[in-house]
Amino acid sequence: MIFNKKGAELSINIIIIAILVILVLVVVAAFFTGSSTKLFSSIKEIFSGATAGSTLQLAEENCRLYCEQTKTLQNPLKSAYCTKFFNIDTDSNGEAEFTRQGDAKVYKKYYCNQNPGGESLNIACLDNQGQQVPC
Repeated sequence: MIFNKKGAELSINIIIIAILVILVLVVVAAFFTGSSTKLFSSIKEIFSGATAGSTLQLAEENCRLYCEQTKTLQNPLKSAYCTKFFNIDTDSNGEAEFTRQGDAKVYKKYYCNQNPGGESLNIACLDNQGQQVPC
């Protein structure tokens, strides 16, 4: 009776490999369906040091790079040069500049150029004809 038992046992190696394959398929499916965007943005916030702020020199250099990228776009209004802001630590105290609104800290937003949502770093971005890139 026991001798007629065929294929009833799986080795541990097969089970482990099957679990790993299923995990990889779930991660790939999440990536392609777009549900990983929230996960990656959360991870980015953790490691980017959002309240530490960046230095003024680093923000200015990033603005120059964004300007070069903007020159190649059809719609510069949605470019990083026009929309990306920086939290900058201007007094080197280890925390980006902020204002208090009650008990909450509201971090100042520094943009590459004029933006009603914050302060300007005044980094000019001229297109190939010498005109200021509109934002």
